[in-house]
Amino acid sequence: MNGPVSALAGMAMLLLLITGCAPRHTVVLIADPDGHAGQAEVRTAGGKQLLDKPGEMTTVSGPAAAPAPVSVASPDFIAATFGDAMAIMPPPPEKFILFFETGTTALVTESRATMAAVVEAVKRRGAISISVSGHADASGSQQLNEKLSYDRAQSIRDQLLQQGVDAERISVSSHGKGNPLVPATEGVAEPRNRRVEVIVR
Repeated sequence: MNGPVSALAGMAMLLLLITGCAPRHTVVLIADPDGHAGQAEVRTAGGKQLLDKPGEMTTVSGPAAAPAPVSVASPDFIAATFGDAMAIMPPPPEKFILFFETGTTALVTESRATMAAVVEAVKRRGAISISVSGHADASGSQQLNEKLSYDRAQSIRDQLLQQGVDAERISVSSHGKGNPLVPATEGVAEPRNRRVEVIVR
C-alpha cells in the first residue's frame, strides 16, 4: 500500500481528516472483541511508527512528513471518531471445534450440541462463508489419517447441507495429523486432535 500508511495488520481504523488544504491521516489501533489488536506500521518517506498496543495512534500530514510520535487515543476520541465505522463492521468470525470418536466420523456426545450451535450460528448470521477443516490424531498411518480427516470434514459439510446451508458457502480442507490442537508423540491417540474446526463468517 503506497502513501502514509504502508502496512497494516490487525484491526486498525484509518480516518482521513482535512485540515486546510492538506489531508492528515490518523491511524488508531483498535482491538477486536477478543482483545487482540495485532500491529500497524505507519511509514512515510520521512520515517515510520509502529502501533502495537490497543488505542495507540499516530498522525501523518503528508507523504514526506514523519509520522507523529505514538500517543494513546482516549475511548471518547475513538467512539467519536470511529463509532459510525465500527457500528457497520461485520461481527467477528465464530469458531467451533467438534470432536470425534477414535477412527470414525462419529461425533462424541458432547459435540452433538456443538454441531447444533454451528447450525444456529450459520442461520443467525446469514453466514456468507463457512470453513470446515478436518484433523486426525497421531495414531495410524499418514494415509489413513489424511483420509479420515477429510472424511470428518465432509461429514460436517453433509450435516450442514442437510440443514439447508448453501453448498457454495462451505469450503472444506483437511490436515491429517498435521496441525494438532495438542502436541502429541507419534502414535499417541490424543482425543483433542480428532476434530473438525468450523469457522463461521
